[in-house]
Amino acid sequence: MSLFKKLFGKTEKKNETRNFSENTEVIEKKATEKLQSLSQKDQDLFLKMLNKTSEDPEIETNTPELFREEVYHSIRQYYSSPDYNVEFNLQDDKGNLYQEHEAFNYTFSQWKQIRSVWDRKSVLFEQWDETEFNKLQKWQVIERFVKDRHSLKAVDFQKTHINQEDFQDIRLIIALSKLYRTLDAIPNALHYAKGAYELRPDLDIVRIEYANVLHLSQNDDDKKRSHQLINELIENKIKSEGDQEEIGLLNYFVFSEGYIDSSIYAINFLIAGKCDEETWQKMAEEYYWCPVFRFEHAVFLSNHGESLKALAKLNALASEFPWFTQGVLASVDVIQQLRVQHNDPSFMAEEMAQLEHYQSMWNQ
Repeated sequence: MSLFKKLFGKTEKKNETRNFSENTEVIEKKATEKLQSLSQKDQDLFLKMLNKTSEDPEIETNTPELFREEVYHSIRQYYSSPDYNVEFNLQDDKGNLYQEHEAFNYTFSQWKQIRSVWDRKSVLFEQWDETEFNKLQKWQVIERFVKDRHSLKAVDFQKTHINQEDFQDIRLIIALSKLYRTLDAIPNALHYAKGAYELRPDLDIVRIEYANVLHLSQNDDDKKRSHQLINELIENKIKSEGDQEEIGLLNYFVFSEGYIDSSIYAINFLIAGKCDEETWQKMAEEYYWCPVFRFEHAVFLSNHGESLKALAKLNALASEFPWFTQGVLASVDVIQQLRVQHNDPSFMAEEMAQLEHYQSMWNQ
């Protein structure tokens, strides 16, 4: 059977404690306010991109039914366990039964005001912190912080709670590799990923993470080895599907039992498949925690004439991952280009000053 019998199958068309000023939705809104000097046409385009069509703080699509779906999906992601089974006791001491949006009414009130899937997940993660955090294993804590874009909290946890004995759990080593990828510290990530591979080269989760890190290497042999590892994994998955007419490879990269946890190769297949913006956005819901994915998403938007949308994405990326050099430098470059285009040397001066501050920190 050919490895790529069909690259992509059919795609369906269709905080209480967290400071909301840090949400990417709000960051993008600030970028919108800075674009008032643009033509009305460009302003309208940018507002349409952010989908700010109503002053109502509640978003119509954020229904109780969607909340219920995301509640159960988020708890599985919180535990990093696609097959995790949970049954909440939604009955009070008088026997009254409540729906999820009623039982978690405060969380629901926050959740329903948020447009982006990743920021809604953050609110739900904070809900689970109240009752589930102490039940997490150490590797799950690292994953919980990484998936919620709190890399520095994960580093603090590593320093204060992880000792040498903990490294007997291969899942912890993999989680630390992923963490250091988000920190743009590829040599550190390689240290963990290679160590895990030397211990358990037979495990798919190990081979996937090792392939992720090798692909980020500047060494051609490392990249070649990375491709071999992923191709073997995908070929095995295709064989297990049987003789199907269509196989949607991107489905292998969506959080589910036995999935390929690879933001890096999700990017590769999105590009190879010449996927549309909707598909990129759908995969972003899976891998928004990865700065490399977010950078490439912005590149895709820029290459398809969506410069304003790309700027908003880069601005949010730089704000959340100020150590990620590609994102910061690209954001600087886009602002400089817009300054020239609009003959306004002070355009987005506040953002540029912040970006320059990030760059100054790299040299300290």
